[in-house]
Amino acid sequence: MSVEGFFGTKEQNLVDMIQMWGLTKATGILNIRSGKEDGEVHFDGGRTVWAKAGSYLSNEDAIYHILALEEGKFRFVNTEEIKKNGPLSASYHEIIMEGMRRLDHLKNERRGLNEKFGFIPYHATDAGLEGLSYEEKVFLGLVDGKRNLEKVFNNCGLGVHKSFEVYTRLFSSGIIKLRPVRVLVVDDQAMWRKVVSGMLTKEPYFDVVGTAEDGIEALKKLSELRPDVMTLDLEMPNLDGLKTLYWMMSGGYDILLKSHRIDIQDTYRCPVVVISAVAKRMAPETLEALMGGASAYITKPSQVVTESIEEQQQRIAKTVLMASQVDLIKSRRIKARDVDKNKDAAKEHSRKLICAGASMVGGLTSMMQMIPQLPENMDASVFVVIDDLNSIEHARSFAEYLDRYSSVKVLTADKNAILRKGSVYISSGDQAVRFGVTQTGQTAFKVMQGGGDNSRPARPIDEMLHSALKCKGLDKRVGIVLAGDGTDGKIGFLEMAKYGEKVFAQDSYSSLNPLKPETISNTGITRIVPLADMVKNIIDEMGKVES
Repeated sequence: MSVEGFFGTKEQNLVDMIQMWGLTKATGILNIRSGKEDGEVHFDGGRTVWAKAGSYLSNEDAIYHILALEEGKFRFVNTEEIKKNGPLSASYHEIIMEGMRRLDHLKNERRGLNEKFGFIPYHATDAGLEGLSYEEKVFLGLVDGKRNLEKVFNNCGLGVHKSFEVYTRLFSSGIIKLRPVRVLVVDDQAMWRKVVSGMLTKEPYFDVVGTAEDGIEALKKLSELRPDVMTLDLEMPNLDGLKTLYWMMSGGYDILLKSHRIDIQDTYRCPVVVISAVAKRMAPETLEALMGGASAYITKPSQVVTESIEEQQQRIAKTVLMASQVDLIKSRRIKARDVDKNKDAAKEHSRKLICAGASMVGGLTSMMQMIPQLPENMDASVFVVIDDLNSIEHARSFAEYLDRYSSVKVLTADKNAILRKGSVYISSGDQAVRFGVTQTGQTAFKVMQGGGDNSRPARPIDEMLHSALKCKGLDKRVGIVLAGDGTDGKIGFLEMAKYGEKVFAQDSYSSLNPLKPETISNTGITRIVPLADMVKNIIDEMGKVES
């Protein structure tokens, strides 16, 4: 006999289930899956006798790590084939009480730790690894002077409790220290260099190590200062932002600088955030920069937009922080494709929908790579919500740019429309989307700015997914989680999996910003897929229209 399901918010509670198995004196194995992590707990007559989590945690450490998991899938199998002779033998009462004590202690300590997550840990001593525990060596193996503390915690595989213990020991003993994110601000106007620098340094985890007023000076200081991230204006004298980006990504800008009688020791690359003036439409140069390897773009602060100055400051700081963690090995220039198609040909309405969620940092470049690969005769529509894109005009510019290089028709979801096969609809996060059926029986969507009450939808991806699931005009749905930030989409994609629909998440290696796909994968509902294979998985599920 076995039982399985999901645990987490609005789902079953792991603590309650462990208590139930203890009270009923169950014997069996509990398997846990949360994203990339898995775990196993063995029960003998209601007592916990053995546990393992990931590659490094066992017994008590494993159990308390499993109890700290926020969500995932579980499966309990009644079986006598358990490990009984281990060092662990604890009642459900002992496990739960100690687990709750540790969680409460961690919550209190983590309030201060969260403020340090943006900082970058580095080795503060040349001492070897002698005398360190196995867990300390594992933690130190990820401390490379580039990953921030949050990334080390999330990827070391030690679990939340053990990671905190190990970090505290290493930091208090002086083996590791923390430094702020080093930023180079590039803009031809002194006022904007001052404004952007001031907004960044409001956050304790940023250190503006230098500024530059044109591309030549930027490349020189890039080599000298070796920042973690660079903000780059596009319109500059001598060498504009786009050419500066191309020279940096090529790695051969020492040749250019030498022609200006500037000698440098070696070249250096870092993630780039394009920062442009406020405009109704996304500038073609901005899109070219994203194609050329920029990690993200943001608009300069302004008093003519709906966001307050404080909200704009937080958005800029968040974008630059996320970009600082981009692995440049994954960042490459995207080649535009020339396509020959009849874009104006009428297409049949669709009863199949691919629901995709993404964010600007990482998600835009993922879409630039994936959407042009979709075949024109795809037997489905695609609807994409970019949750932190706050301008439908910017979404329109992005859609027009993608449409130029794609076989499918790429449109902006800025007005009510019928879903068509072989079409992609792109929506910004400041509007709500509702799917339904027209009087003529065709599946369609309508859009409402601010969800109909002039306020921005709190979770635009989740709202889109819930509406798609309720729509009777859809026979099949597939979920796609692309690179991005935040948890928007987690609830909706979980509901989609419960309806029996498949959900594919972009893998961490191909994601410039893997936080969103990793967070949603932690629920245990997704199939993790490399971006290069995403279109194949979509077509395998949805098929093509027979000619």
